[in-house]
Formats: sequence, structure tokens, C-alpha cells
Amino acid sequence: MENQNSEQLIYTSKRSFWHFLLAAPLYFFTLVTTLKMIKLFLLGEILNALKFSTAVLFMFICAAGLTFTKKIYSNSTSKNIRFNFTLFQMRLCKDIIFKNILYVSVYKNHSDRDFEVQLWFTETKKKSVSIHFRYQSAFSIASKIARGLQIDLLDATEKGNFKWIKKEDLQIARDV
Repeated sequence: MENQNSEQLIYTSKRSFWHFLLAAPLYFFTLVTTLKMIKLFLLGEILNALKFSTAVLFMFICAAGLTFTKKIYSNSTSKNIRFNFTLFQMRLCKDIIFKNILYVSVYKNHSDRDFEVQLWFTETKKKSVSIHFRYQSAFSIASKIARGLQIDLLDATEKGNFKWIKKEDLQIARDV
């Protein structure tokens, strides 16, 4: 954990206000349904209480999906990146850490028509970390990761026409 001092926050997901508007009734009904579920358990109606627990779980997952926050931290000296997922400042899971990243790429998946942000560890070993419907959002996250790690970015959106974007060019683009 001594490396966390040299980490910097490079990305935080932004939620629209309408996400919170949609999630508010879901959280409210989750609370009401939880109280009803507890009452059913206390009355001994186990089967009905289990049905209510399924509804509670479903509503909570839907509401959390609308309101969770993703943060990405980079460490340029060790070439590590850390993904952190929180819900109202509470950690949802253990942080996901990727080590020794060589470069980042934006790849267009022609079968699904979406754009993937991939981290490359060797020439053949990679991990897709983000999927986007628009090129601009995928390229924005990939360039933030590449700048944070001070590594090159590969634009692999055109089949057979890959373009390298050097880390120096990414720094210039950020400063402009």
C-alpha cells in the first residue's frame, strides 16, 4: 500500500441527475419491501418472505446500477492501474488492480459495433476494461489512462489501419 502515495485519480464516472431521479423510487420501494419482508419472516410466512426478498434484491441491484461510481487511479512509476467502485462512498467490491501495462488500445468490435478499451500486458496478453457505444467516450477514457500511466495509445478502430498515438502527443493534446 506504499505505492498509493504516488497514485493519481485520472477518471471519475459522472452520473446524470435523471439517474438519481430514477433510482430514488427504487430505493424507496426497496426500503418498504424490506420492512414487509421482515414482517413476513416474523409472522412465519417464509415462502412469501422469500418472494419479497427476491424483489428487494432485484430493486436494489437496479437502483445501485443507476447510482454507483467508478474511479480509476494510475501509478505511472509502476505502470499499474486501479479501478474502484463505490455506492454512496461505500466500496462495492475489492479494488481491481492491473499491473505492468505496456500500452492501451481502443478497438472497434465490428460484430457488436461497439468500442472496447483494452489494456495490454504483453504483445499477446490483453484485458478489455471498458465498452462504449461511441468512439469519443472510449477514446476519452483510453487517453486518460494512457496519460496517467505515461504510455502509448493504439487507435485500432479501423480494420487494418492501426494508428499509434505517442505519449508525448497525448500530453500535448491535454495541454491544448
